[in-house]
Amino acid sequence: MTTRTTLVVGAHGVIGGAVAQRLRDHDRRVATLARRGPVTLPDGSVIDDHVRVDLLDPAATTAALADRADITDVVFAAYVERETMAATVGPNVAMLRNLLDALHASASTVRHVVLIGGGKSYGEHLGHYKTPAKESDPRFLGPIFYNDQEDLLWADAGRAGYTWTVLRPDGVLGVSLGSPMNLVTGLAVFAAVSKHQGVPLRFPGTPQAWTALHQATDARIVAGAVEWALDSPAARGEVFNVTNGDHFRWQHLWPDIAVSFGMPAAPPQPMSLAEQMADKDSTWDELVAEHDLRQLPLSAVAAWPFIDGWLANGADMVQSTIKIRRAGFIECLDTHESFLDNLDRMRALRLIP
Repeated sequence: MTTRTTLVVGAHGVIGGAVAQRLRDHDRRVATLARRGPVTLPDGSVIDDHVRVDLLDPAATTAALADRADITDVVFAAYVERETMAATVGPNVAMLRNLLDALHASASTVRHVVLIGGGKSYGEHLGHYKTPAKESDPRFLGPIFYNDQEDLLWADAGRAGYTWTVLRPDGVLGVSLGSPMNLVTGLAVFAAVSKHQGVPLRFPGTPQAWTALHQATDARIVAGAVEWALDSPAARGEVFNVTNGDHFRWQHLWPDIAVSFGMPAAPPQPMSLAEQMADKDSTWDELVAEHDLRQLPLSAVAAWPFIDGWLANGADMVQSTIKIRRAGFIECLDTHESFLDNLDRMRALRLIP
């Protein structure tokens, strides 16, 4: 029987790194693909088998994978940020298309593809939406690149004869090295800078977000769902929501974050972190030196518009996870514990004070 090799695409990100870590820890053959490289995993180790290529370049992607004959499974967790939702469609669909075309042109025989989507499939980024959201809910009027990627994947799988699974996590929490679109890291930097300047930790989001019912997905839960989807017949040709399994409100979680940093919390104060943190590069550099942190600039640690968007969402965010549990994936995690554990992991890796 041909040995399976899983290609993890976008392994520098929070999800991709967690997936590569989980699969390798369970003695699976893992290769990674990214525009940068090589990939350093959350435990600090490096994946040896790495393909460095820009998926937006179809010719380069085909050339980079031409000699591969061992890729049997793909986890697609790559993402390109653009200034508007409409602008994200073209490049994100092109990356998936270029990858699939390159694999079909190689000697590899793809058996299964796991596509990582998200809660935006339900329009949660637009404000209030139908909750609990279910995988059977009708699509909303786009643009939303998740829909286009799914349509591409389903059509390609039908032609090429492989199977697929779509996973939709929401509010991913985890460790990443040099991936600034990370809620935990961004809030940790905000807390560390606040403490360094002698001010209490204030929730910077909207009053509505402070009390809304939200959800999150630890990257390790996503990784577990990916491993399950690669093997389970129940995952073939299905779309699944996947979250930690509980919900939280910032008003209850925020004091726990303050305690984690050994600082007092204070009443919320809505503000734009993109504006408030714009002049904090030198402060962060001082913290890096003082605490002997990894030499990463502030721009490589936190993407403030991303954090602002998360903390401005005043609508309830609730996705049903009944479908994936009935199908056999039952891993879960308390979100408060997830936040605090990820902060501890980042401290151990010298990413935050």
